[in-house]
Amino acid sequence: MGIRGTRHHRTATCLPIIAAAAAAGGLCVPAQAADTNVTANAAIVRPNTLIKTDDLDFGTLTSGTTGGTVTINPITNARTTSGGATPVGNDGQRAAFQGTGGIFLITVSGSSSVTLTRVGGGAPPLTATLVRAASTSGGGIALLGTTLLPSGVQTYYIGGTLTVPANQPAGDYSGTFTLTVNYL
Repeated sequence: MGIRGTRHHRTATCLPIIAAAAAAGGLCVPAQAADTNVTANAAIVRPNTLIKTDDLDFGTLTSGTTGGTVTINPITNARTTSGGATPVGNDGQRAAFQGTGGIFLITVSGSSSVTLTRVGGGAPPLTATLVRAASTSGGGIALLGTTLLPSGVQTYYIGGTLTVPANQPAGDYSGTFTLTVNYL
C-alpha cells in the first residue's frame, strides 16, 4: 500500500490567493494629505506702551423669560451665569493687555462699564460693569482700582458682569471700553 495524499492543482491553490489580493486591492484607498493654517502669535512690548492681547468676551448664551447675568472673573478667567442667562458651550474670556514702563510707579484707570449694542441694530443695548486686575512680573494677580503698581512688566486683565434682560433678541453684541495706564 502506498501513501495517499491530496493532490492539488497549482491553479486551484493560486486562485484563492489571487482572489484575496484582488479583494484587498479593491479596498485600498490612495493616501491623501490635508493642510490647515495655524496661527502663531507674539507680543512685543516697548517701554511705556500698552497692547491688547485678548478681547473681553462674555461668550455665547441664551436669554430666558427672566433676566440674568454672566460674569467673567478677571483673576481666574472663570465664567458664571445667574438667572435667565444660560451659557452655551465653554467660551468666554477676560480681556488681557501687556504693558511695561514707568520709572517708579504705574497708575491704572479707565472705563467702569461698557455698553454692548447688537450688530445691525434692532435690539436694546446691554450693559456690563467692568473689573480690573493686574499681575506684575514678580507676583500673582490682584484686583485694581486706580492703583499704584511698581514699574516693570505688567499684565492687565478686565472682566465684569453683563446684565442680560429677559427675552433679549438673538444676535452678536459688541462695545468698546478704555484702559488707561500712566507711567510715572
